[in-house]
Amino acid sequence: MMGLLLFSFLAAIASTASAQTTNSVTLSGYIRDKANGEALINATLRLNPGSFTVQTNAYGFYSVTLPQGNYTLQVTYTGYDEYSRELVINQSTSLDIPLQVAPAAMEEVIVQGEKKLKRTNTVALGIQQLTMNQVRKIPAFMGEPDLVKALLTLPGITTVGEGASGFNVRGGNVDENLIIMDEAPVFNASHMLGFFSVFNPDAVKNVTLYKGAFPSEYGGRASSVLDIRMKDGNNQHLAVNGGIGNIFSRLSVEGPLQKDKSSFIVAARRSYIDVLAKPFLKAEDRDNTLYFYDLTAKANYTINENNTLFLSGYFGRDVFGVGDEARFKWGNATGTLRWNHLFSPKLFLNTSVYYSKYDYSLAFKSDDANAGESYDWTSNIQTLGVKPTLTWYVNNKHQLKGGVNYLHYNFFPGQGIAESDGVKNDITLSRRYGSEAAVFIEDNWKINPKWNLQAGLRLNRYAYLGNTTVYYYRDTTANVRKPLDHTEEVESGKAVSTWSFLEPRLSVRYELKKNTYLKAGVSRSTQYLHLLSNTASPTPVDLYFPSTNNINPSITDQVSAGIVTVPQSIPLEFSAEVFYKKMDDVLDYIDNASLDLNPLVEGDLMMGKGKSYGLELEVKKESGRLTGWVNYTLSRSLRKTEGISKNDWYLSRFDRTHVVNVSTSYTLNKRWDLAASFNFGSGVPTTYPDQRFDFQDLPVPYNGTGKRNEYRLPAYHRLDVSATLKGKNTKKLKSEWVFGIYNLYGRQNAYTIYFRANEDNPQQKEAVRLSILGSIIPSITWNFKF
Repeated sequence: MMGLLLFSFLAAIASTASAQTTNSVTLSGYIRDKANGEALINATLRLNPGSFTVQTNAYGFYSVTLPQGNYTLQVTYTGYDEYSRELVINQSTSLDIPLQVAPAAMEEVIVQGEKKLKRTNTVALGIQQLTMNQVRKIPAFMGEPDLVKALLTLPGITTVGEGASGFNVRGGNVDENLIIMDEAPVFNASHMLGFFSVFNPDAVKNVTLYKGAFPSEYGGRASSVLDIRMKDGNNQHLAVNGGIGNIFSRLSVEGPLQKDKSSFIVAARRSYIDVLAKPFLKAEDRDNTLYFYDLTAKANYTINENNTLFLSGYFGRDVFGVGDEARFKWGNATGTLRWNHLFSPKLFLNTSVYYSKYDYSLAFKSDDANAGESYDWTSNIQTLGVKPTLTWYVNNKHQLKGGVNYLHYNFFPGQGIAESDGVKNDITLSRRYGSEAAVFIEDNWKINPKWNLQAGLRLNRYAYLGNTTVYYYRDTTANVRKPLDHTEEVESGKAVSTWSFLEPRLSVRYELKKNTYLKAGVSRSTQYLHLLSNTASPTPVDLYFPSTNNINPSITDQVSAGIVTVPQSIPLEFSAEVFYKKMDDVLDYIDNASLDLNPLVEGDLMMGKGKSYGLELEVKKESGRLTGWVNYTLSRSLRKTEGISKNDWYLSRFDRTHVVNVSTSYTLNKRWDLAASFNFGSGVPTTYPDQRFDFQDLPVPYNGTGKRNEYRLPAYHRLDVSATLKGKNTKKLKSEWVFGIYNLYGRQNAYTIYFRANEDNPQQKEAVRLSILGSIIPSITWNFKF
């Protein structure tokens, strides 16, 4: 049935295309940076007369169909000189366009001319884009530019606390965000328990976050998609970039393998806080370790004008150790092979094959050599996928994108081996397997000069596969551990449970007046894997688990509407969006659930429902000496699960009612840039004990209401500042010093509040505020470029 619908739809579009006049021709090609050959994503190309306007895709390719004739061609891209020339187009033509980076004196003019700004140029709502230049301007912890921390300055994106892993989008959990780096999924995007992200800013080219009706080519997550594209590498000359800071240093090398034809980039980082601290530690603590490292690499090769190959990968690791007694490691590894093929000026194919793995290990050993006690724990998740995507530039009204996506999941929930006096106790959880197959199609339709439509469909089929032990449980009272009924060994490749979902994605844009647009969208998304964590902030040892015969996929329906405008008279962008999300089969846990190395963990899980809604307001300025944005989010995120919180709706741990972000930078003169970032947010919901009973003369607190998240932590707020001093540049060396202060006024934000016995009177309990970073933290970083 789905195939018949797609065929009918394609046939209708094809008939529209064939109805064009016979004198139509196609202009196509690539838009790249003239200095290094990097493809420019979302560069805007206009041809007049006729106001033909297109944008480049993720590989810098464009295609526009127009009648034969004489045209004025204009190409604009933020931070680059405008490209303009006269063209006589009498036949289909291939034209590659190099853009020149604007000199500093011209940047204001060029950016002001870039009236398009991303959200007025797209149909869908909820799209946020950051350039790496913007990321570098935002004051960051220890002076190191960080992509994920920069996202937290945008509306609708929050975190549960300082140093927390991941981010929350519009009231969703951290595992509801699909994070992909050159198509490969990244399961844990944090270094050092959340203080830094795994993405090296020297290797990233483009960042796009979809938090509304994201395109139909993306699936498998319920809240958002973070699409990160790595640099291709300089195909003109060798270049070296790097930085030396308080915590870590970074270095990237890029250059041509064959000028104009192939290039590479290799970027590496390594922290050294353990090395710097060693001389100041006690002798018995000098064998302790705390560091991370990562390596990002990419190469590409242009076979001919119609075929290009890309190979990219990432490997990173965090290591924490206490002498020989304890060692904790975790990290990601990804790899992507992509092939771009141009069938014709109107048909562009990208095929990606990718692999991703996240793993962690813990090891403990007694410091008593005679005790013979040790404990080892390992776990991982692996994904292998393939995704061919075909883009058909039908005509100036229709741009079709379609393809298939197949993923195979291999979950290893964990193995724990404890040894004491030569006796081993092995707890090994069964591997779990799953497969996700999808077919998708999307049409960007310019109905008329006022109306634009983006309509997509995605058909998903997920299977929980055999070659594992399948557990069956008996029903019981809600919020009580389900008893095991029986188990079954299922052969490899056999489907234990399957689900199929049709996911519609629809967005419309109406031009109310020049540079003012009304937008609306509706979408459905499904999620087949779940992060098992009953803490407010996920940790590296939390488990990823598939949908099984006991755990249903999560389904999220979202409706959103908004307005965006760029007034003619002032260089500001104003936007307002409202959204409502309805969530079904959201994972929840019984009270006191046991999640670590529990073979019967599914008996501690429940399925509930959720909803979130809110208003997002933003003002942005991207031109002139003063740039930045101010945004405010008013939202609510709730959950409801039978047997939990007296069956009433309760606030999710991701609820932040009020959030205000201010991020600004100011060019003082040719050498000095100043920047500041302020964040305010309502406290995270939490559950506190309100009663106590005495057990053996010791007070035991407990929650007598039976309700979750009835209280909140104190409000969070923090101000960061930085100053950048540009060095005296030469032809061979460009450098800058970045001076920063994190938490300028030393706010002791509460990560959590816990209760303990009073030292003077053990019968009394006292509340203790735990602050992860409760003091002023200065930093200095030297960045250089050869």
